[in-house]
Amino acid sequence: MLFSKLITFLIQGFVIGSGPCIIICAPILLPYIAGTKRTWQEGLKATLVFSLTRLVVYTFMGGVVGYVGYYLFQLFQGQIWAKFLWVFAGLFIITLGGLIAFGKGIKNPVCQMLQKQTLANSTKSMLFLGLVIGLSPCLPLLAVLTEIMFLAEKFYQGFLYGFAFGIGTVISPLLLLGALAPLIPAKFIKTDKAMRVFNIICGALLVIVGLYIIFKKLF
Repeated sequence: MLFSKLITFLIQGFVIGSGPCIIICAPILLPYIAGTKRTWQEGLKATLVFSLTRLVVYTFMGGVVGYVGYYLFQLFQGQIWAKFLWVFAGLFIITLGGLIAFGKGIKNPVCQMLQKQTLANSTKSMLFLGLVIGLSPCLPLLAVLTEIMFLAEKFYQGFLYGFAFGIGTVISPLLLLGALAPLIPAKFIKTDKAMRVFNIICGALLVIVGLYIIFKKLF
């Protein structure tokens, strides 16, 4: 059961990293790489630093909400009314999934602000971007953290779920785009049709997880 959940979070990380995360991160990350890097190796290195920083952030955040979920699980276990809390969480995730599928609420105000800033050409810039964007609130991340909170039955599982999700974002197409950014014109970096497809897949996955959380407690 734990392994299947880890695979689910890995897939979600890949899908979210391929859709909503690209919409959020690409306008900041790729023009910066294209403007400051000259080879695909430099672009790949910059994207890896950015992505691995987010991986650390997601693992830590997953651990925090997982511990909260573990505490709630221990506190409310056996309580009849606690089912309503799980149903609310499932409905919340389903709602976020629907918004993401229809392309609503994807833009991150923090990322929009960063997009206007000029950063120095250094590894520290990538660390900074990875840290800030990893900690910035957005609907996909909020939905995943809610999942982790209500699916973590052991205190350590949140770290594992957050790590699996983070690995999925690392291996997403953003890594390839980052490597290619110095070599291709900026107008070819983003494909709107592909973004919409990944948003729909991402939203559908969240809806499925929300339904799973509801039916797991009601039946």
